[in-house]
Amino acid sequence: MASFSFSEDPNGGVGLEVIAKDHFELFNAASGALCLFMWDQETVEEREEIPIAWYGFDIPTTVVGLLSELLFQMDNGWVFKRFITHSLEEVDELDERHRKKQMKITGVAYGERFRPEHHVARFPVQAVLLPRLKVKEVDEGLRLYCVLDA
Repeated sequence: MASFSFSEDPNGGVGLEVIAKDHFELFNAASGALCLFMWDQETVEEREEIPIAWYGFDIPTTVVGLLSELLFQMDNGWVFKRFITHSLEEVDELDERHRKKQMKITGVAYGERFRPEHHVARFPVQAVLLPRLKVKEVDEGLRLYCVLDA
């Protein structure tokens, strides 16, 4: 089972570290950690399933893209409890700007529309930052470190 922790990043922001056995678990745990950081999870119910898809050039940029998409959805009136990855695949589509093949992640975010009288916000997050982003193999599987602009 994946684990995660938060710490003060020496360069500012909040460091998020995730240890997971594989890529699917890494994406799921990072998404769940973001939701937990932002919302009191006791107040969030899994009333709706929101399909999410995102592209990246590699695992690190795909993680940041997914977390950024979840932030975008939360800015647009959603609160989430968790995200479950359905697929992670290399796609043949080239990004025209960078001329690179891409990775595509698809899955479902579970949550509901924001209700101010019900949901309790914990800590706001403005963005997931690319500097200091790292995904590497470790004995337990994979380690992600990223910084939340919080």
